[in-house]
Amino acid sequence: MIWILLYFIGPTWAAPWYYPNETNLRAPVHEGLRLSDSIIVGLDGQTALPTHPDAMDTEWISRRPAVVKITLKEGSNPLRISQEMHDRADIRWSHPDFIVDFVLHTMPNDPFVSEQWHLENTGQIGAPGADINAELAWELTTGEGQLISIIDSGVDFGHPDLTGLSGADYVDNDDDNYPADGNAHGTACAGLAAGIGNNEEGGAGVAYDAEVYGVRLLGEGVSMSATYDSIVSSVDAGASVLSNSWGFKNSCDGYTLPELYREALQYAEDEGRGGLGSVFVQAAGNSNCDISGDGMLAHETVVAVAALSSSDDKESYSSFGAPMDIAAPSGGLITSTIDGKYGTYQDNPAYTNGMSGTSAATPLVSGVFALMFSVNDRLTAADAREIVCQTATRNDILDAEFDEDGWSPYFGCGRVDAGAAVFAVANVAPLAPATAMTVDTVYEDRIWLDWSDALDADNDRLTYRVRWWTNEGEALEEVVDGNSLEVTDSAQAGDTLNWQVQAIDLWGDGPFSETVTLTVIARPEPSVPEEPRGACQTATVGAYWMGLMAVLFSRRRSHGRVC
Repeated sequence: MIWILLYFIGPTWAAPWYYPNETNLRAPVHEGLRLSDSIIVGLDGQTALPTHPDAMDTEWISRRPAVVKITLKEGSNPLRISQEMHDRADIRWSHPDFIVDFVLHTMPNDPFVSEQWHLENTGQIGAPGADINAELAWELTTGEGQLISIIDSGVDFGHPDLTGLSGADYVDNDDDNYPADGNAHGTACAGLAAGIGNNEEGGAGVAYDAEVYGVRLLGEGVSMSATYDSIVSSVDAGASVLSNSWGFKNSCDGYTLPELYREALQYAEDEGRGGLGSVFVQAAGNSNCDISGDGMLAHETVVAVAALSSSDDKESYSSFGAPMDIAAPSGGLITSTIDGKYGTYQDNPAYTNGMSGTSAATPLVSGVFALMFSVNDRLTAADAREIVCQTATRNDILDAEFDEDGWSPYFGCGRVDAGAAVFAVANVAPLAPATAMTVDTVYEDRIWLDWSDALDADNDRLTYRVRWWTNEGEALEEVVDGNSLEVTDSAQAGDTLNWQVQAIDLWGDGPFSETVTLTVIARPEPSVPEEPRGACQTATVGAYWMGLMAVLFSRRRSHGRVC
């Protein structure tokens, strides 16, 4: 995963922290930051220089935007003071003026890497830039956490530059994928895709911190069901990418894809990576023929790979046609091998500089997909294929025959660009929104669910998926743009209403919030004061006697005193 600087830290966080921006998001003071005697403050407009009792000197860094550096007195606490300044109304943001320890993003320290021109070609072989731009991609990720299935002749995991898991051997029908016949093809492909980097040994793969899942399928003829199992078992093992440097003998003549294979490919698309999909990458072939009739290469989820020379043009043997998706370097690549197969490099029989063909180009593309999934674990296989195409470099423009949509029958979308593809998808998920309700009961005639904006380090546009259910009904969902949703018609008095919300950005879903439980009650009727029992009778009788007394009093006044 891409390293994330910003984390939401609760109020009880005890480690040193600071406000990295104008929000209330807190960030830990990680290992690469050291405190200086200053803080940096962003002002709310060009106002007067801010003051603080611990300030020794204040100076403008910029007036548009208004940014100020405050040098503090000896013994002051820059973290505490920057936190105090952050809360002031006239200040947009405030954080320490950290001393930052930078590191150089260089190629891995493996001795052959500088000669692996397919990774970064500065012109030492062929044309400058005729490479996959791996070094730029490595600034964000080296493939950690990914598993690449090499469905091939088997992988020698005793090789010092390879690590991973041994899958099944469908040639000898056992559980050890080691190439018993000594065929080094799979081992060479594994080294190109995921050879270990920074181990001061040999070269490095494209995704050099990924692991390999070795499957032995090539050797003697194998059944269709074995091919099906090799795909499904790779997906079930957790492979995010399935690299296949092989094809069918009748690829040039064309064939209809059997349903068993179609279902295996669909399984990878539907079940891989928890439903996001695993990418199936396959060599286009070395027969310099039209592969438009190849049923597997033409399948919509298969990535067909062409081979490029170090001069950035078509290798003479590379096949072509309608299924073509992408191209990658080939022709004399340095990689791992077994006992000098494909030639020995610098007198070391564990390495060769003779790996060629679309077989060599395919694991390079597989490694790029692994880098993409490493930097964005919410990326679907379909989106990854689309981005690889969109970010590819249009090569050999004069002869490639790119159409108005940017597609060539020889190179597909062009030469794969690892750096551009990885930077295009680099993204982290938004955090879970905080539910804003402070009550645990609601009236049945007006039920609104409220939440706050989710924090997102990438500042993507967010929508929200709300899920709610009662003790009697099934869960309901709705995606909304705002921060509230009315669900009045979903519950009635006596129900228990549960709900949660998650933020969604371009690449998919963030985590759900904690579940909130509400008790739904009826709204009470308005209260009306009751009249005392018999009040009307009392008033009537009282009025009668008052009237009678008035008459008697009137008579006494008219006729004098009666004795």
